[in-house]
Amino acid sequence: MKIKRYVDKDMRLVLRRIRKDQGPDAVILSNRRVDEGIEVIAAVDYDQALVQRALGISPDSAADIDSDTLAAIAEPDAGAPVEQPLPEAQPEVISSRLVAGSGSREESLHAMRSEISSLRGLLETQLSGLVWRETSQRSPVRAQVLRNLARLGVAPDIANIVVDRLDPVEDVRSLWHAPLSELAQLIEARDDQLMQQGGVFALIGPTGVGKTTTIAKIAAQFVMNNSPDDLALISADSFRIGAKEHLEAFANIVGVSVLSASNSQELSEALDRLRDKKLVLIDTEGRSPRDRELANRLAAYGNNKDRVRFYLTLSAATQEAGLDEAVRAFDKVPLEGCILTKIDEAAQLGCAISILIRHGLKSCWYSDGQRIPEDLHAAAHKKLWLVNQAVECMETSQPGIDERLMAERYSQLGAANA
Repeated sequence: MKIKRYVDKDMRLVLRRIRKDQGPDAVILSNRRVDEGIEVIAAVDYDQALVQRALGISPDSAADIDSDTLAAIAEPDAGAPVEQPLPEAQPEVISSRLVAGSGSREESLHAMRSEISSLRGLLETQLSGLVWRETSQRSPVRAQVLRNLARLGVAPDIANIVVDRLDPVEDVRSLWHAPLSELAQLIEARDDQLMQQGGVFALIGPTGVGKTTTIAKIAAQFVMNNSPDDLALISADSFRIGAKEHLEAFANIVGVSVLSASNSQELSEALDRLRDKKLVLIDTEGRSPRDRELANRLAAYGNNKDRVRFYLTLSAATQEAGLDEAVRAFDKVPLEGCILTKIDEAAQLGCAISILIRHGLKSCWYSDGQRIPEDLHAAAHKKLWLVNQAVECMETSQPGIDERLMAERYSQLGAANA
């Protein structure tokens, strides 16, 4: 068995030298990071039994580990373009890892699977970088548009939809304006007739998204053009301390009545008492999307679904994953539309915009401050305004672009769509 040490600045160059010196049958025995780059110990005329004796592996524990499997672990595909050194967590001697601390066959096989998974992850990371660089070179305009949308916080799946809808970009100015216009077109918004037609509406959503404040804004706008006697409020929040008192304090200012309902039966009775009102607004308790009781609470509201229309209230300051989870959790009742609050507190509005588009939520109201009722806007004519707010957020926060993250996100998306 011929053993030789190789050192070079990256794994690709090392593998090229090994293949040139020792041929395609060479086996990698170890690899580690050194000051000069990557050190690899490779061998040819590989004697499995000899190596096992040197490493202290009994024949029984290695009986089911064939040479092909060891080669798959020790010898990654030399044709794979690996450009960066292995992470610090990579072991110095791969083979010794297989039997560290135990001679049992099960633990050895488990270690093998771990090594294979580690190598696969490394190769996938390197390949994703190559895919993204190829995309950037082949279509630099598309890549730049994707970077711009990423700075807004737009999710990769939505960004690709936007780019696919674009006409050929003729000037630098279109790199911004055309994608923003397409993004606004993808947002669904409805011309809500709540103020004119009235009805019974309940605001549902996670805790802390501003449901009570939004109800106050809607109520204030309503009484500006209608009599306070046409409006009533119901506090269905028996979970938060002081929730009813908060709503009553505002109701006293505008001169409207407030009723309480802690369960489905009480809600039905309250609606019966208020059937002569033009508009009834229901303030519900905020619940975590992961709350085990959430399904039961939503089912209780669902018992009145023929009489109540539901608005899902979401905070634009929530991260994309949290917004996505909230939509899936609260989509147990038929939703009339969506109210997006705390737009003024968001660092990146692209996350919220992506959720609206991905789930096909119809925006009804946008809220961007604490002023009552000035900071509540009907969404039907504010789609481009929302996108412009996203640009303002980006200009304020000045988020950077991580090319590694771009490579990972867009290569994974391409693989999923393949």
